Amino acid sequence: MTQDAIVHEGGMSRRVAVIGGGAWGSALASALAQNGHDVRILTRRDDLATALEHGTSPALDGLAITAPSRASTDPAVVLDAVDAVVMVVPVSATASSLAQLRPYLPEGAPVAFAAKGLEPQDNTLICDYAAGAITNPVVMLSGPSFADEVAMGKPAGLVSASRHDHAARLIAGLFTGSNIRVYTSDDPSGVAVGGAVKNVIAIASGITAGLKLGDNARAALLTRGLAEAARLALALGGRQETLFGLAGLGDMTLTCSGPHSRNFAYGLALGEGRVPDGKLAEGRHSCAVIARRAALAGVEMPITEAVARVVAGDGDIMEEITQLMARPADSEWAN
Repeated sequence: MTQDAIVHEGGMSRRVAVIGGGAWGSALASALAQNGHDVRILTRRDDLATALEHGTSPALDGLAITAPSRASTDPAVVLDAVDAVVMVVPVSATASSLAQLRPYLPEGAPVAFAAKGLEPQDNTLICDYAAGAITNPVVMLSGPSFADEVAMGKPAGLVSASRHDHAARLIAGLFTGSNIRVYTSDDPSGVAVGGAVKNVIAIASGITAGLKLGDNARAALLTRGLAEAARLALALGGRQETLFGLAGLGDMTLTCSGPHSRNFAYGLALGEGRVPDGKLAEGRHSCAVIARRAALAGVEMPITEAVARVVAGDGDIMEEITQLMARPADSEWAN
């Protein structure tokens, strides 16, 4: 069977642009190419584009991947006549990336965002910011997934969420038959909140491990962190049930599980009194933004606020833990 003959849910093999050739971008691109799609990757450097075209991901320590059809630094080349776009850039680069890509986006092509956080300039969810910046249908693509495992062909489950049902289904259908099983949702706000908050709770989880506070503390932390995420999701137009799915509980469980998670590793270093390498720990950059957005919405997020203070150097870890433990205990779902 030729690549052109491969049939996927929702149609024949598609032309897909992946924006970003980092770890997650190259892993998703590899899964899509392996699944028979015509995949093009937009990168910032020519040397990275060359490596990807030769089936190697520098961001994954040289791990072999299924090579894309094309990798380039030219958005006009990558976005030409594509059926879908998958944005895999840091949250901080979302605004500038959309400004660069807007003239080349094919009309009607769904744009799926894999970024996990809030747009830092105006404290908005990525899905809300994007909906105001482009006319294309916006999709949030999130769930428990380590990039290296996906690139190695190990199974994973994600959620494709959009207010446009056809867009959510098209993105999900790209992965049908691959090692990634993608469910659909009409709650992009809930999915966006889950992806953002889990990184912050993972830092807190790493801190508890670094301080050797035990498994009981970590389990309680994860559960209360999930409650914080659910409260924020509800306040921002999402649904609580979404936070008990792959993009909420699933992703939080994975990210809080150990040092394979960059955010957990960052918190672990803090807990052990070491200087962390926070270059790729998204929660380090998003915790203050999330805390600000929660305050604006009147939502209590004490764990998130404590992490933000510790990361900023404005809070002592042990004092923050003492204050959290001293909070009045109310009905479990009251606050």
